[in-house]
Amino acid sequence: MKTVGKALLIPALCFMFVGCSKKEPVDKKEQETPITFSHEEQNFEIIYMYDEVQEYVDAVREKTGKSNETVFIEKVFEPFKKKSNMEEISLRYTFEPSSEVDKLAESIKDLEKDKDTTSGIIKEALLKSAKELPGKDKKYIIFPANPEDTFIVEQMGGVSGFVLSEDVIVLQLSPSMQEDMLKYTVAHEYHHLLAEESNRGTIRTILGGVVVEGKADSFAHTIYPKIQVPWQESMTPEEKEKVVAEITELRYSDDMKAYEKLRAGNSSKGIPQWANYKIGYEIVQSYRKNHPEISMERWTSMHEAEIIAGSDFEKITAYE
Repeated sequence: MKTVGKALLIPALCFMFVGCSKKEPVDKKEQETPITFSHEEQNFEIIYMYDEVQEYVDAVREKTGKSNETVFIEKVFEPFKKKSNMEEISLRYTFEPSSEVDKLAESIKDLEKDKDTTSGIIKEALLKSAKELPGKDKKYIIFPANPEDTFIVEQMGGVSGFVLSEDVIVLQLSPSMQEDMLKYTVAHEYHHLLAEESNRGTIRTILGGVVVEGKADSFAHTIYPKIQVPWQESMTPEEKEKVVAEITELRYSDDMKAYEKLRAGNSSKGIPQWANYKIGYEIVQSYRKNHPEISMERWTSMHEAEIIAGSDFEKITAYE
């Protein structure tokens, strides 16, 4: 869901995380070993940050006098930057320490129990995705979700993620996560990576954000056609008309707040929740229906205006 790190417009599918624990040396070494596998020439790593998150919890409980943010930087953020090869990334851009360390510790314990199952699901989804649309080597870095962010559990099946670069995705997981949502999210975020690989710089506007989410959902739906997600529920004709009017007006804006209102919904304007995802998916599905001869690789790399011009929503903008 979006979305979305780097310069992606997609709003804070970065629900903040926390972390870290000191365990027996043998256990810690074993847990920190990345899970690696390949599809043909494409290599994947699954990297868990549960140890670092537990170390954060332990350090906060010790009440050393340091702020949570300082402890978080030492125990989680610095190791994360090294593992992600994103040394330039800002703490403020991606993470926020949690004060609910007891709940966080319980989450880590539960997530650790299911780690083998989680890894299997992620691996399956990545291999399916790579078979459909191969790309460069990728890393998926896994955090426990911040227990203060109930949105992930209540609205997203216990799973969310965001893109850091064309090579790195961060997933945040709740112990209550639904397996289908994990599969779908892995595929959805994988497509964001492929889109960033092939078509940089075209998703810096509201219109670009709408279409890139539509592409990712169209791809994930191709991989997992039986999985239903709330942001693909159909809009009424009246809702669709209002959403189209809204994105037509905002199409070249890069206003994050306006984009967030599309995701959150705006009842006063008749805009439903997930409007950006809903209309983006309809646009891309319409394009694919109208142009079945166009390969997935080709439409993944297309500019958003070209997709729109070839869809049933061409009135939003003309391809330039």
